[in-house]
Amino acid sequence: MKALLYKDFLVLWKQMKFVIFMVAIFCIAPSTTGFSLNTFFVAYAGMMVPATLFAYDERAKWDSLAAMMPFTTQDMVLSRYVFSWLATAYAVLCYFIGQLFFESGFPDEALITLGLTLTLLLVVQAIYFPILFRLGSEKGRMLLLLVIIGIMVLAFLGAAVLDKLAVAPSPSVTLPGLVIGAALSLASVKVSVKQYEQRIW
Repeated sequence: MKALLYKDFLVLWKQMKFVIFMVAIFCIAPSTTGFSLNTFFVAYAGMMVPATLFAYDERAKWDSLAAMMPFTTQDMVLSRYVFSWLATAYAVLCYFIGQLFFESGFPDEALITLGLTLTLLLVVQAIYFPILFRLGSEKGRMLLLLVIIGIMVLAFLGAAVLDKLAVAPSPSVTLPGLVIGAALSLASVKVSVKQYEQRIW
């Protein structure tokens, strides 16, 4: 699997140097505009970067070449998940650097926002990656917006419920969500393996 991760890194570095730089800049930059671009680019790194790699692989017919190599289906699938988690970790590290240098610490609001962002990202990955492995990047990308809208609606309803219950926000509130999101993301690996074996692209 290390070879697959190395291949993805080389593709990313060759084709998307600007994206790597942009993620770092916007994740580090302070969120002074009210648009929370730093947390947006955390989600972007974890979702769109691996999705773009899917598109590159599909156009290059990588799956046909990989079938002649000593890689199992699980290796192929798990490497893409691991790469997405590494991309997310890179963005989170940049986010923490920005908080440390520009915000002089880690206020509760920043930690809550980051925790909720990561929770939503993990849930979206758990739903969207099996779709990508089954349908491919072109058809799967059309469904991404629907997945994100559905998750955002659920998140909005959840926030409304917490507001009605007058639950005081604290970083610990996001911990159960992160655990659930991580569990769903891990569980979806097996689902993606089955979908990749039955892919239609």
